[in-house]
Amino acid sequence: MQKKVFAVVVTYNRADVLKKSLESIIGQSGKKIDHLYIVVNSKDIETLDVIKEYSLEYPGLISHDLYDNVGPAGGFYYGIKKFTESGYDYVWLMDDDIFPDPSCLENLVSKTNKHSFIYPTVLKPSGETVEAFGWWGVLISREVVQKAGMPLKELFYWIEDTEYLQNRIHWKNKIEVYRSTEARVLHLHKRALKRPDWYYYYVMRNTLHYRFRFFSLNKRSLIRVTYLFANMVYKILIIESNKMRKFKNLLLGINHALNGRLGKLDRLH
Repeated sequence: MQKKVFAVVVTYNRADVLKKSLESIIGQSGKKIDHLYIVVNSKDIETLDVIKEYSLEYPGLISHDLYDNVGPAGGFYYGIKKFTESGYDYVWLMDDDIFPDPSCLENLVSKTNKHSFIYPTVLKPSGETVEAFGWWGVLISREVVQKAGMPLKELFYWIEDTEYLQNRIHWKNKIEVYRSTEARVLHLHKRALKRPDWYYYYVMRNTLHYRFRFFSLNKRSLIRVTYLFANMVYKILIIESNKMRKFKNLLLGINHALNGRLGKLDRLH
């Protein structure tokens, strides 16, 4: 029986990167995707032009929806929701800076007789292998999604992938992750030295929320959060511009985490 794959890509203001990603996803050899759904997180004209170009070249293969920046958390929430409304068997989840090798999907699908939660080998441009949990070409069965539920779109940015893929699927539902050595993707992600003002709010808020709302209070979590806070303060003082604004956002993130406030904070954008 043929296993039908519903690919999801979440993109935000990176038309040139998205184009390369679509080329590698649609151009798979052997096993092809059955549908590609793109969550567009902004009204960027160049991004929409890229999607239009590929939609005309591959009629019926691609669909998309436009959102007013719901973040990666919202993007993958709506992407997975669209998958659950379809009749496909597996969802293939990717950020827009993930470029699968030509045989990646074929190698992932070849493992589905024994596994339902499958990662490719994720490589940085340097050649370094990444073995964490992220939106990096992971293939998940419909049964796993039905069991785990949906990502927390209220997190907006940061740790939503860890919460869903590692905490919810792997730890809580005891579903083992299989990491394929044959299936490979390139992760092009580059972190800027200086971060936007809103970064410090979401990272601090979501990390605290994740550590203390999902797990019992323990020494390890306290050490991790203390280290994160000290490291972020150091970066603000030594590296960043707009130091006062970023420090205030850091403290606001702590306040909102302690009060259980989640969601996108519009005034930061």
